[in-house]
Amino acid sequence: MTDYHGYATFQEFLDNVQYSRIGILSYEKIFGHTYVSTGGEDTTNDLCSALSLRPDSSVLDIGCGIGGSAFYLARKYGCRVEAIDLSKNMLDIGMERLKEQVEKEGLREDQVRLVLADCTTVDYPEASFDLVYSRDTILHIADKATLYQRCLRWLKPGGQLLVTDYCCGEKPWPDDYAAYVKQRGYHLLTVPEYGAVLSSVGFTDVEAIDFTDRFRRALVDEQSRVVGLREQFLKDVGEQMYQYILDGWGAKIGRVDRGCQRWGLFKARKPL
Repeated sequence: MTDYHGYATFQEFLDNVQYSRIGILSYEKIFGHTYVSTGGEDTTNDLCSALSLRPDSSVLDIGCGIGGSAFYLARKYGCRVEAIDLSKNMLDIGMERLKEQVEKEGLREDQVRLVLADCTTVDYPEASFDLVYSRDTILHIADKATLYQRCLRWLKPGGQLLVTDYCCGEKPWPDDYAAYVKQRGYHLLTVPEYGAVLSSVGFTDVEAIDFTDRFRRALVDEQSRVVGLREQFLKDVGEQMYQYILDGWGAKIGRVDRGCQRWGLFKARKPL
């Protein structure tokens, strides 16, 4: 039986442990409005600038969080985005943010569809999407090959894959890092191993890029933001939660500096 740390399902584990509402809103303060992924809109803009997108492009955003990247792709490129996440707490906040985007940013309501779904069981017709996009989500999934086989089928011929994900250094890992990975429910690969998975299921033009330097720069910026927002955090969540968040960012930087934690950027295409 799968271990969800005492919870009946992985969704319950996420919503009660990693992604409580108060935790998500705290992350949003750090990453920027509508974002809960590394670098917020800065990294999203950098990563998406090299994509070939048109106003009629269809996008699947796996692990959309509270909607930041989905809203960005819809606003900037005019894409239609199917945005899925397994955390109900994420999507509840995402629906609030979608309403804001429609009312204040001119987004059309039909451009982004936020859906509570498990990417390992949800299904779409073959050749549904021009782009499959995911930011720091698939680290939770052990059987990455099966998921990417499904992504390949969902893409149109010539369609693009763009993923960032937590990766790891070579094993053996230090005991404390192994304990951290287990506690978080992560299933990590090295950057080359991850790229090999994409190639093995049939993707072409695979690029597996160790993007850890960019990750570390973002972490340092975010750590400074946490310190700058100290009074706001103390007011909203209290001293204990503030210190937990600050210590968490310091620990991330430490894991990077020790070579344990890596950040991978993966680009690929479905053959024509």
